Amino acid sequence: MMQLTQETRQDWRVVTVRGRADSETADRLEEELRAAVEQHKKVAVDFAGVNYISSAGLRALIQAARAAQGRSELAICSPSASVQRVFDMSGMQNIVNVQGALPC
Repeated sequence: MMQLTQETRQDWRVVTVRGRADSETADRLEEELRAAVEQHKKVAVDFAGVNYISSAGLRALIQAARAAQGRSELAICSPSASVQRVFDMSGMQNIVNVQGALPC
């Protein structure tokens, strides 16, 4: 299960994600992030509440980053320790902008 909320802080659109980013939730995550980067110049994805990410979740983030190219700035922020380990093992920080804290 995954919960998504969105709000605007300063000039950033913040998408807060809680729960699991897996095969059951990845399509929704990708759709929400694609819509956010199409509508806003700066999008921060707060991943502090994500306790699990699968390859399907990684794919959703990669697809959102591709959609943002040349259109908006996308940052994945505050990943939990378990998600950060997956990012480190997969080299995700070489593909998407991963930040330790929210930029806004």
